[in-house]
Amino acid sequence: MTALYQIAKNTLRESLREPIYLLLLLTALSLIGIFPIFTMFVFREQIKLVVDSAMATTLVLGWLLAVLCASHAISREIENGTALLLLAKPVERPVFIVAKILGILVALAVFCLLCAIATVISIRVAKDQFRLDNTVLGIYFGVLALSVILGGIHNYVTRSSFPMAAVKVMLALFPILLVVVYYIPVGGERVGLSFETVPALVLILYSVWAMGSLATALSTRFGLVSNLLLCVVIFVVGLMSDYLLGRHTHEAWSDSAPAGKGILWVSDYTFVPTETMTVGRWSRPEPADGGRVFTVWSNSENPPGLPPVGTQPEVTWRDGAGWMDEVRDLPAPPRYMARYDAEALTWETHPILDERSQLRGSEKGGVFTAFVFRRSPARPRTPVGGTYGSPYPNPGSRLASVLYACVPNWQLFWMADALAAKRSIPLSYVGFGGIYALLFVTFFVLLAVALFWQREVGTQVAA
Repeated sequence: MTALYQIAKNTLRESLREPIYLLLLLTALSLIGIFPIFTMFVFREQIKLVVDSAMATTLVLGWLLAVLCASHAISREIENGTALLLLAKPVERPVFIVAKILGILVALAVFCLLCAIATVISIRVAKDQFRLDNTVLGIYFGVLALSVILGGIHNYVTRSSFPMAAVKVMLALFPILLVVVYYIPVGGERVGLSFETVPALVLILYSVWAMGSLATALSTRFGLVSNLLLCVVIFVVGLMSDYLLGRHTHEAWSDSAPAGKGILWVSDYTFVPTETMTVGRWSRPEPADGGRVFTVWSNSENPPGLPPVGTQPEVTWRDGAGWMDEVRDLPAPPRYMARYDAEALTWETHPILDERSQLRGSEKGGVFTAFVFRRSPARPRTPVGGTYGSPYPNPGSRLASVLYACVPNWQLFWMADALAAKRSIPLSYVGFGGIYALLFVTFFVLLAVALFWQREVGTQVAA
C-alpha cells in the first residue's frame, strides 16, 4: 500500500507539473469564461448555449488531457527507463500500473472540478438575456490572472514547478470565488447559482475517468500518436454506439406473454398475405397492463366470455372461468389476451399464440394481427422483421450485444439536452452512471495490467 500511495502521488505531481496540463486548463477556463459574451447573439437560449459549450469544452479537453497524461506517465517512463528503475525494486507490475491510473484519475478530477466551478459561474454571468453581469465576469478573469501571477511568484521564489503552483492556487481561489459570486446581488437581489447542473458535470467527470483509464491501458503498448488515434476511434464508435451497435443487439420477443419479473411489453403488427418479404417496424412497445387498460390472460382454446367489472377493474376483478390477471398463475403459456378499457367499459379479446393458425373459415389465409411480448425493466426497441409465414420479429445479434456492452456509450454521460428541457437529473441516474463508469474503469485497469504484464521495459535503455 505504501508503494501504491507513493507512485500514485508522484504520478499526480508529475501530471500537474506538465506544461500541457496548465495550458489545457487555462484554455478550458478561458473559453468557459467568455461563452456568456456570445449569448448576446441568441434569443432566450443563453443558458443553453453556455451549458452546452462549457460541457463540450470540459469533455473534449478532458479527454485530450487524459490521453496526454497517460502517455507521459506510462509510455514516456518506459522509454526513458524510469519504469525499469521502479520495477527493479520490490514493486509488482499490477501495483505500478494501478497506482499510475489512480494518479491520473485524480489529476483529471482536479481538471473537471475547476471546469465545473467555472461552468456554474459562467451560467451566473449569462442569467440575464439582455445584460451580462460584468462584475462577476471581471472578478472571474481577475482570479484566473491572479492564479497565474501567484504561481509565477511561487516558482520564482521556491524554484518549484510553475504549472503545479498555478493549479494549486486555482484550487484554493476558485471555491472562494464561487462563494463570493453566490452572495453578489444583481439589482439588489441575490440571483444564486445553477446547482442543478452539478449532476450533469459529475457525469462528465465519469466519462473523462473512463477515457483516462482506457488511455492508460493503451499507453502500456502504444506511443502518444497511436494512443491518441485509438482513443479517437473508440470515442467516435462509442458516441455512435446506439446507431452502430445498439439497434442490432439481441432482444428476443416471445409469441406469448412470458412469466417472470420486469415490465411486460407488447408490440403488434397486422400482416397481409402479400407480405412475403421481411416487414418493417412493428408498433411501439407499450406496457401490456397499465394506465386505463386492464389485462387478463387465458390458456384455454375456447375461453368463456368476460364479466363486466365497472370503472375499477383492478378492484372488482376475480380470477376464474379460465381467465387470470397474472400470467404466472396460468398452468401453460396464455393463448388469449383480453384488455379492458375502463373509460369505454368494453373488453377486447385477442389471440396471441400462433395467431395465423387460428384463422377460421373464410378468413383463412387472410389478414391477421400478430402480438409479441418481452419482459424488460426499460422500454425495448421497436421490433423489426418477420413475414406473413413467420410472423416473429428478428431477435438481433448476440455479437452486437457483446460489443455494445464492451464499448463505452458516451451519450449516457451527456445530459445537456435534459438540462435544456429543464428536466432535473435524478441522483439515482448519477449513481447508476457512477457504477457504469466504475465497471469500465475496472475493465480498463484489468486490461492495463494484462497488457503491461509481459511488457519489456528495459529494451530501450539497453539499446
